[in-house]
Amino acid sequence: GQRMFGENYVQEIVAKAPSLPQDIQWHFIGMLQSNKAKQLVAGVKNLHVVESVHSTKTATALNNACISADRTSPLKIYIQVLTSGEDSKSGCPPEEVVEIAQHIKNTCPALELSGLMTIGKLGDPNPDPYFALLRECRKNLAESLHMAESDLQLSMGMSGDFEKAIAAGSTSVRVGTSIFGDRPPKQ
Repeated sequence: GQRMFGENYVQEIVAKAPSLPQDIQWHFIGMLQSNKAKQLVAGVKNLHVVESVHSTKTATALNNACISADRTSPLKIYIQVLTSGEDSKSGCPPEEVVEIAQHIKNTCPALELSGLMTIGKLGDPNPDPYFALLRECRKNLAESLHMAESDLQLSMGMSGDFEKAIAAGSTSVRVGTSIFGDRPPKQ
């Protein structure tokens, strides 16, 4: 069965994870505030990757949380890149990717840089430019860090555009709405 699941909210993943099978690989895909890093890492023992690191501050907070929690293996990290330019979305500007990656590589031993993530502009019938920009970021990052591009995952595409994302080279898609339906309204 399916063993990889994603969650957008720290309080929800922390509540769900302990009562579900421990072989699930949890992906945290929501906006992460630095002050929630410790709660996330301590509360989800089988946290596999945080896909939404967008600053050196967040990376440092996660690194410190991993050290405090005595994780036995490095926590995988994707840098979230703001490819759509929308103010309402999280992510670092493309020109900051290398700086954040170097910070992770040089000062965060409890983290493992594993990829990049983006969210295209919602409702845009042509997400290709956002996906192309993330591929370009990966190419530049791989060159800068002397890595193979294939060593960096690309998490791009959601329920509405995952087919185009796969065609554009995505190695991971986020399709929770297609599988589970719309999230119930907050009360």
